[in-house]
Amino acid sequence: MIQGHGDDGYLFNRPIVADFSSNVWYGGLQEGLKQHLAARIGDINHYPDAGAIKLQAMLEKQAKLSPGTVMVTNGGTEAIYLVAQAFSLAATTIVVPTFAEYEDACKLHRHQVQYLLWDKLTADTHFATDLVFLCNPNNPTGQALDEHALRQLIAHNRHTIFVVDEAYIQFTRNAGSLLPHLHHLPNVLVLRSLTKTCCIPGLRLGYLVGQQPLLERVRTGKMPWSVNSLALEAGYYILEHPAEFELPLDSLLADTYLLWEAIRKMAEFKVYPTNTHFILFETLTGTAAGLKAWLVEHYGVLIRDASNFYGLEQGHCRVACRNATDNSLLISALRKWSLI
Repeated sequence: MIQGHGDDGYLFNRPIVADFSSNVWYGGLQEGLKQHLAARIGDINHYPDAGAIKLQAMLEKQAKLSPGTVMVTNGGTEAIYLVAQAFSLAATTIVVPTFAEYEDACKLHRHQVQYLLWDKLTADTHFATDLVFLCNPNNPTGQALDEHALRQLIAHNRHTIFVVDEAYIQFTRNAGSLLPHLHHLPNVLVLRSLTKTCCIPGLRLGYLVGQQPLLERVRTGKMPWSVNSLALEAGYYILEHPAEFELPLDSLLADTYLLWEAIRKMAEFKVYPTNTHFILFETLTGTAAGLKAWLVEHYGVLIRDASNFYGLEQGHCRVACRNATDNSLLISALRKWSLI
């Protein structure tokens, strides 16, 4: 299990004023969903749908997918571990730096793990491994591979199964989802999340999508009742009220650019390009752990120490864009750090 992650304000005795450490949309729990869940609290007196079949069918209908091509999971992490279990002992490439649970799940199920740096990935890359884990857009770098290049990469490696994590696909203009093309992609599993844009990470709700023969291999290892009643109710509500969960993406990306540019202008930081709402940067004075602790102590600002991502260094940090007031607070705090 990953040691060190975002949204870990509970580790500190000081109240967190602005949490930049999580990539979840900062808008908070939608009021209609909150009321719906409160009204359905009595459902926990009964077992949930053992296989989440109703929500599965709703997701398939929404995405215009064939029956049996969606598996609802307890967050994206359950899907990752189920894939690793289904292909135990496989040779697997992980495109890094990226979410640590791919590596942890693969090592648990005795995969032979190899790594490829994101910057070395091209549409013509050839893989000799059975599986590839690829996060698009990528966490923590924020970079994205455009749809054409990704489909070309997959076509170039027909004997490799691609596990493409689209947890942040709704936060970018630089990548398109593979879901509309899935009927042409027998060697692809797509991982999606309902928690990031809908602000419900504590409910753990995600799903895995793939052509039926491939997905069934993964589904055989899934335990019943892994998705709880309130998570299922949240899923029903979200799909029945899509307009309530549309991101203000243009303004979010515009604010992200302003935050990125402000950090870039400080000589004490190295900032990396991003195609989404979170930013990877490096403090050139001190460590990410030191900066994180200092920001919490002096400003109540929480960032992600990204030094534990494979391939990153002790100074790497990640922040997700928030509202203008919080972003200004972070910028002011980073300027103070620069003067230490």
